[in-house]
Amino acid sequence: MNRKYTLGIIGVRGYVGRELLALLADNKDIEVDWVSSRQLNGEPLLKLLEQDENFGFSAVANEHYYKDILIENLSATDVVNKETDIVVLALPNGLAEPFVLELERANNCQLIIDLSADYRFDNQWIYSVPELTELNLLNIDRPVKISNPGCYATAMQLALAPLLIDVKEQANIQGQANCFGISGYSGAGTKPSANNDLTRLNNNILPYSLLEHLHEKEVSYQLGIPVSFSPHVASFFRGISMTVQLELKRSWCLQEIFELFDTFYKNCPLIIVSESIPNIQQVVNTDKCAIGGFKLSDDGRRLCLVSCLDNLLKGAASQAMQNICLALKIEF
Repeated sequence: MNRKYTLGIIGVRGYVGRELLALLADNKDIEVDWVSSRQLNGEPLLKLLEQDENFGFSAVANEHYYKDILIENLSATDVVNKETDIVVLALPNGLAEPFVLELERANNCQLIIDLSADYRFDNQWIYSVPELTELNLLNIDRPVKISNPGCYATAMQLALAPLLIDVKEQANIQGQANCFGISGYSGAGTKPSANNDLTRLNNNILPYSLLEHLHEKEVSYQLGIPVSFSPHVASFFRGISMTVQLELKRSWCLQEIFELFDTFYKNCPLIIVSESIPNIQQVVNTDKCAIGGFKLSDDGRRLCLVSCLDNLLKGAASQAMQNICLALKIEF
């Protein structure tokens, strides 16, 4: 390739936008051309990246990447006029549509990737958990539009996917899968709320949206099975621990379960399958998802397992980078 792909981020103020910038600093095929934030218009990008101790981004080490970029407040028309190859929408839910409509109309970018939930139920978009999706873009109109999965939804789907179909093409799961998730408070975003209030979270764990959470609907829709999900937020900053319990249609042994998962993810370098129970410390600040801790009831029909990942990375920014690289056929 003779040139780098150009990329712009709308909504760079959020945690995921910042994480994505740290990943892009090390990518030899993509160059960040512009970033947009209504609240931070006119500020140097490096100022944003330097101010938060929760991020691994080293402004000094990576200064040459972003030293000349000022944050802009770009309208949908402004974004189209940039003629950027890749546009990343890192906006809160419900705000992506004006940008998408203008980019579709102009048809002058190659890839749009949306990090919100706005298009996760839209069949005109490609919904992609990279380990579970084969991206065949030969007959896809430009721009390619990819909807990035939710963080909780990623943890659940990676835990459930190997069990959906057995070697005889029969479903393994019977009835509803029950998922209990705990996330760090970064999952509540940068806007102050009850779920990222450190006073309320101190020595505490907060249940919320205990029925019909959006990620419950997302997983049920994408996997085609009923899922029950109970989310909680705790006082640590980043990471997700997801405990999944389900009924199986036949009796299994633990070795069968482990081999099923190990074989399913054997060509997936970001997935760690282990017999021991994974924990958040294993995956925080990495792009890995750890799955394991498999336990069976005495009759071999009830299974429990745990899936852990970093909600800002494998649950968001790293997964977005995977999808960008798969779509453009470049190295992750």
